Amino acid sequence: MTFKTLLAVAAFAAFATTSCSEKTGEHAEATAESATNDAAANVDAAGNAVENATDKAAAEMKEGANEMATPEKGDTAVVVEKTTTKVVEETPKQ
Repeated sequence: MTFKTLLAVAAFAAFATTSCSEKTGEHAEATAESATNDAAANVDAAGNAVENATDKAAAEMKEGANEMATPEKGDTAVVVEKTTTKVVEETPKQ
């Protein structure tokens, strides 16, 4: 091989390596961007799922509290707040 041929082969090899590196870099960048977008979409979906679950649980708790607060027919219990110094004992079952 002559020096010119060797120089041409070396220049072509450098060009081919650089060209492949640029393509590889572009693909890596596109892959990273796609992964970032997918991760952001997954985080957003997870946030929405948590928000929906929280809203549903709050609605169920509110509904349960309303049911407990509504007196039933025949319910005659009255709560009186009094301080006492005596021990409260259970009444025997009849």
